Amino acid sequence: MSSGVSRGTGRVSFGRLVTFGAIAGVLAAVANGVVYLLAAAVGAMPDNVAVSGGAPITLLPVILSSIMPAIVAAVFLVLLVRFTRRPIGIFRVVAVVLLVLSFITPFTIPGAPAAMILTLLIMHVVAAAIIIWALTTLAPRQV
Repeated sequence: MSSGVSRGTGRVSFGRLVTFGAIAGVLAAVANGVVYLLAAAVGAMPDNVAVSGGAPITLLPVILSSIMPAIVAAVFLVLLVRFTRRPIGIFRVVAVVLLVLSFITPFTIPGAPAAMILTLLIMHVVAAAIIIWALTTLAPRQV
């Protein structure tokens, strides 16, 4: 078995995937933190709408909800590298399918206004775009 994934002229190590998974998580958290703060400033993230935990969405859950998928995605890509011939293509397809499925969640929040739902959908896209880009475009590059 190989110790990395071939992409173009180089390979990427598992360590590089983990590193870029962490970088993707931080970038997604920062980007979604900005989206959240802007949305909260214009009233799109009301503090009187409770989510599954019984509390409103605040900055901390936004940050954690941006970092966790990046970690899971990096681990998933490491497994794909280990057990498949086309890990990047498979990863991208699975990631897009999971992104589309994640769109269901904001619509399940009781009493959520349309602006809040739209903000959450945007955050899902932002996190997915950053994670997919970092793990499939940046990580495979040789430095």
